[in-house]
Amino acid sequence: MLYLTKRVKRGVLLRAHCEIAATEVVPVIRAAVVYYLREHYKLSNYTIAKKIGTTASSVTNYLKERRGKSQKVMELLQDPELERMIRMIAKKIAEDSAEPEELSSMLCATCRLVMKKWKKQECVPLPSLW
Repeated sequence: MLYLTKRVKRGVLLRAHCEIAATEVVPVIRAAVVYYLREHYKLSNYTIAKKIGTTASSVTNYLKERRGKSQKVMELLQDPELERMIRMIAKKIAEDSAEPEELSSMLCATCRLVMKKWKKQECVPLPSLW
């Protein structure tokens, strides 16, 4: 689904819902999951990186607030519904109890809720996973 996002010189810039999410929401969700894995499961940066499929330096960047704005991460974790979703994702990752497709669906569902709450945008509904 496309959204009109801002005016440019000769019209309006069209951006897909997921394009906005990929640049503005997903990094915050990933940072929140990394934070949760570190604080609640006491996993090392290397272990977190291995489990989420990135590098230890990327995990460090999330934890040092170079990726995913810390204010937004804390805002996400203070929302009970979103915090529960992040907690469930982190638990599945920490316990190695989810298939990649399941985690992808959980990330997508979390992203959709964040977009609805923060950006007041919705796209085609997915079946409930929670």
